[in-house]
Amino acid sequence: MADPKDTSEEIDRLLDGWGAPAPQPGFAERVLERADAGAPARPAERRWALARTFALGGTVGGLLVGAAAMLRPEPPAPASAASRTHLQVPGVAEVVGEPGSHVQWRRRGDGGVVVEVVQGVVWVRRTAEGSALSVVADGEEVSLDGACGRVAVTRGFLKVDAAVDDVGCEQVEAAIAAARAELPRDRSR
Repeated sequence: MADPKDTSEEIDRLLDGWGAPAPQPGFAERVLERADAGAPARPAERRWALARTFALGGTVGGLLVGAAAMLRPEPPAPASAASRTHLQVPGVAEVVGEPGSHVQWRRRGDGGVVVEVVQGVVWVRRTAEGSALSVVADGEEVSLDGACGRVAVTRGFLKVDAAVDDVGCEQVEAAIAAARAELPRDRSR
């Protein structure tokens, strides 16, 4: 290993040519006069002032956005039934949603009914022919070929499966009878 004394001397010899130039005459006096005269702030101080302004503005803006998000009312949760859902539209259809299903319906301007299956299993019995009843599963209108059908919509993490089956009307009648049996005697739901 090299002697530290030799290394130190070698470093001193290499650095001899890197000295600073001598200051110009009167340099120290000019600096002191400028400091006494109130010279403008250094550029670094201006940059820090600008950075502090942006940081403060970002913090205040973030707090305002967070407060607005917290004060916004929550959207209503989709309706789903713990028991069967029963919809009867005289002269058009009878629909029964299995427990846990989410079913929406609306009446069109022409008097027809649109039943939308968002999730779950729904049994449908049409009593009218033609376009009086439209069934929508996963956002798309589906076709029921027979008088009775089963629509199932299953939602997964990244996909939605919709299945439409024509079934015997006795299966739909059994689902309708079960839904009617669950209704309270003194009032409907």
